[in-house]
Amino acid sequence: MSIQSIRSKRDSDILLSANHQLEQLYIEQHTPCLALHISRNYHLLEEQDSNAIQQNKWKEKATMWWELYWQASPKKGAALFYDKNGPLFY
Repeated sequence: MSIQSIRSKRDSDILLSANHQLEQLYIEQHTPCLALHISRNYHLLEEQDSNAIQQNKWKEKATMWWELYWQASPKKGAALFYDKNGPLFY
């Protein structure tokens, strides 16, 4: 296994762990910014993964969390730079 793939796996594991914690916080607090952050993390996972099936799974999760954010948000702020398909600018 190459150093690159080890780092990629480690980065994915960190994002998944972070999302698990953020999802637990969201269940408790229902804060829109948490849903936005979770959505962004799933988009990062989608970008990192080379498996098309897994990419689709991450995209679906990102979209679901984006929709939770959008339903609960005041409809301003991050929506100027980020939508359900990911960041508008890089």
